[in-house]
Amino acid sequence: MDINLTSLFAGISLTAIAGWLTSFFALRKDERAVHIEQITKERTKWRQDMRILTQEIVELFSNDNVSPANEKKQKLRAKLATAINPVCEYDKHILSLFDELTHKGDMNEFTNAMSFLLKHDWERVKWECMPIYVKPIKFFTKEQKLWRDKGFRPLKIEQG
Repeated sequence: MDINLTSLFAGISLTAIAGWLTSFFALRKDERAVHIEQITKERTKWRQDMRILTQEIVELFSNDNVSPANEKKQKLRAKLATAINPVCEYDKHILSLFDELTHKGDMNEFTNAMSFLLKHDWERVKWECMPIYVKPIKFFTKEQKLWRDKGFRPLKIEQG
């Protein structure tokens, strides 16, 4: 009985490589599923917290009876500042809008900025959860270009 060692090693090597690739892709798929699940849950919780915080801020500044206490304003500002990105110009803009809020004043610009922040995050989550084989098709759509555009979240430029 004559055994062809070259064929045997080739068969074993191909089987080992195929097994390794299969396990690699299975591990990658599992890691991605865990990542998406955990990050998505945290971001969902963050968006809900931001909605509640926005509502608290609006209620504080719209109270008919009493001007908001400085202590309460500082607590809400600290809560807002620690929930957003300190190096992002758009998020710094939200803090400056908060600082400009006055008792019974106009809150449209602040609430719009918060709405754009939440919408931008929602679009990012949808993009990250999209299957990888769909991304190249969707990347150039009008909807995808819109939320990636720098002008999606308006930024009031202070001129001095």
